[in-house]
Amino acid sequence: MNSLGILYTMKASATPRMNSKVTAELHVNYWKVPKQGGSYHRFLDFGVMINQVAHEIDSISFYFPCQIHGGDITDLGGKLKDSSLLCTLFNMDMQVQNISSSPSYSMVTPKRTSDRHSFWLYELGTTNFQLSSVKSGGTLLSIRIKSQPKSGNQINRASTDTINRNLYFRFRVKNIPVNSIFSEEQISNDFLQSAFSRTEMMDLRINEIREMDKKVFEDITEGRNFLTFSKFHFFFIGSSEDEKIEGNTSYNDCRLIDTNRWKAYMNEFANESKKCIAYHWKRVQDSPDKPIIKCNVFLRTIYSSLNWKKVFKYCGVIVILNIIACLIFEPLKYLFLLMIKLI
Repeated sequence: MNSLGILYTMKASATPRMNSKVTAELHVNYWKVPKQGGSYHRFLDFGVMINQVAHEIDSISFYFPCQIHGGDITDLGGKLKDSSLLCTLFNMDMQVQNISSSPSYSMVTPKRTSDRHSFWLYELGTTNFQLSSVKSGGTLLSIRIKSQPKSGNQINRASTDTINRNLYFRFRVKNIPVNSIFSEEQISNDFLQSAFSRTEMMDLRINEIREMDKKVFEDITEGRNFLTFSKFHFFFIGSSEDEKIEGNTSYNDCRLIDTNRWKAYMNEFANESKKCIAYHWKRVQDSPDKPIIKCNVFLRTIYSSLNWKKVFKYCGVIVILNIIACLIFEPLKYLFLLMIKLI
């Protein structure tokens, strides 16, 4: 699988800092939500917490090694203004305060400052998203940070305090093409199980330069630098019917998703008749001067999937075998009875 890329550009006034590393906390959710008929909705959520230098960032760009369309991208920041949903997402108590002078922003303050620093929650709109095709293949999605909270509010007055410069945005990418970050195949080594189960392999790679086409690398790094990460959180949210979850590393924890609580966040993908389980992987930088340069997660899952073609084929084989058995049995039965009479 080809690698995704996450890059940044600085504002013109901050160009002297271009050679310094900008660090962010990255959140990625891969959802595989069951829907009626036995198939699945698959989509990716990305959350980025820009650390300390958010006021100097012009844009964050995401390179996808596949075709992404504008209608497949939606903002999630607006939903997170609901404090109960935000608390559920971050798994801690938080207070959300609107900023009247900057309606695209909200101030998020943890009730316990030891849990996390305060940050700006930035709601994205269509004007923040810029899509362009990469000539060498794939799509580049650039997210413009078009404004900062204006002066006169408590956040801007505290701008000398670096903890208030963190900025968080979150968005969703739907309709992920097959063979982009995931692929499916039949179970080949089990004659019976292959009719009732399938294997999915999900290979998410981020900023792995050696997995990029050299011309893609050249195109996307023109005027941009790769983002590094202080933390990487990955969640796989799958059906409770998944029979086996294997990966390149073991997950840290898992929990059952409360569909009612997450319904507003999941939108049309919520399915109250099906249970989902969230599996969590986490990675933290070794030290502030040694951030995470690249991330990767590989998952192999076996899940229920009824293959009617194979089921009918197996039933046909059983019927044919039954007919053959009857055809053989009747003559043998006649011969056996004949032998008894002769005796």
